[in-house]
Amino acid sequence: MPRGKVIKRSIDEQINMLEEDIRTAQNKLTKLQAKLKDLQKQKREEDMADLYSLVKESGLSLDEVRQALAATPAREREAAAQVADIA
Repeated sequence: MPRGKVIKRSIDEQINMLEEDIRTAQNKLTKLQAKLKDLQKQKREEDMADLYSLVKESGLSLDEVRQALAATPAREREAAAQVADIA
């Protein structure tokens, strides 16, 4: 049973086709990277808004929050963040 017509392309045609495929893929990658950057920015802004709300709800001043964070070792902060994520 015939499998269809085989089209022979010159090396130059193959190169041109591959270059076009690469350009298309690069354009898609650029768009995806821009979308990722935008989503990361949105996430950062949401996190900052959440943090601001927590600080306001705590009734502490910004200096008091800084002092509390500076006095807490990093490992304890990480553990507390993990517990907060679970809750």
